[in-house]
Amino acid sequence: MQSIPVDAGLALLVAPCLVSLAAYGLAWSLAIGWLAANAVRRRRRDDPRPPAGAPATGLTILKPLCGIDEELEANLASFFELEHEPLQLVFGAASPDDPALAIARRLARKHPGRDVTIVAAADPAVPNPKIGLMESLLPHARHGIVLLSDSNVRVTTDEARRVLPDFADPTVGMVYQPVVAVGERTVPAAVENLHYTEYAAFLTIGARILAGQHTVNAKGQWVRREALAAVGDFTGVRDCGADDYALAELVRRAGWGLRPATAMVHVVQRHWSWKSFVLRNLRHAGLRWRICPWAYPLELLFNPIPWTLPLLAAGRLDVAAVAAAVVAAKLLLELSATRLLRGVELAWRFVPVIPLKDLVIFGCWFIALFARTATWRDRTYRLCPGGRIEPLLPVPAVGPAPALKSAA
Repeated sequence: MQSIPVDAGLALLVAPCLVSLAAYGLAWSLAIGWLAANAVRRRRRDDPRPPAGAPATGLTILKPLCGIDEELEANLASFFELEHEPLQLVFGAASPDDPALAIARRLARKHPGRDVTIVAAADPAVPNPKIGLMESLLPHARHGIVLLSDSNVRVTTDEARRVLPDFADPTVGMVYQPVVAVGERTVPAAVENLHYTEYAAFLTIGARILAGQHTVNAKGQWVRREALAAVGDFTGVRDCGADDYALAELVRRAGWGLRPATAMVHVVQRHWSWKSFVLRNLRHAGLRWRICPWAYPLELLFNPIPWTLPLLAAGRLDVAAVAAAVVAAKLLLELSATRLLRGVELAWRFVPVIPLKDLVIFGCWFIALFARTATWRDRTYRLCPGGRIEPLLPVPAVGPAPALKSAA
């Protein structure tokens, strides 16, 4: 059979697609292998409950609140239903008029047996408003393990039982959960949830196995109180935009071990806006670029679909067939990983948004190289080296929080 000559220029266009797809396939295989290994581990693990007479591990959950996220009451209620004792829930907001506190109080009345603390205070001088609130919540923590958890997180009743055994090793200072996002009902929400699952679970697992890199997300960040005290609690991350990652690095440098949990943590996002999606991803990309500039270019390696655009522009059927094959392979890999990680199928009507999501993320990657500011919680910050943030305007006086918000 006569061979078809390959144009050198087209070969240069094809190569990045195939390399990127191969890298994505490697990440997929690592994530699937990790899931399989964890399934075996869970089957072999002995009952993690302490033996009769042994003290149970006390857990304090810190929940910073700011306005009413969608599904907020259901999310908070899931923490009241955790099957673990002793358990302390600490809710807080910067303003006593924040409507989220009313929901927390209502749930506390429904569960009178729960140990609940509600705080309405925050230090407005702290550049990172979430950390300013967390510093008000932490002094109320009474147990040795502290879970830092956001308002859009929903847990299963056995979540603590699945994570706390990792602290059996006394050298482990922090356990973090890979994050998956579920519940999409609109296209922007599907794009956001797919991207969150891909970056904060799928690629996070691959980075840990392949490069030994811990990518910690505050959606499910469990820390030993002793380890937190060793790094000065939250003082070292007051001006950090990526406070979750920075706090994990401080714990690691203090000599404590970090460990990924075998249990995923779920965030619920049913509706979203394109504006919120773009703003959040520009902020996160800008922070990643400033925190680790040498690794930032590697993100392009795990996004095969945008690399097919030059092939489609070549105007040749054989090359277009290669592009179509790359897109199809990427869709299959992401859909299978998403199904296994989230535990729920992606509705077929949302499958076409995967290429759209990848193209938007590709564009945000380049824009973030030149962006000097980011918007977060209706405020604008200057992005500084190392992931620090500086408010561009004076901190406003604490007032009532918005009744509804859609931005993370």
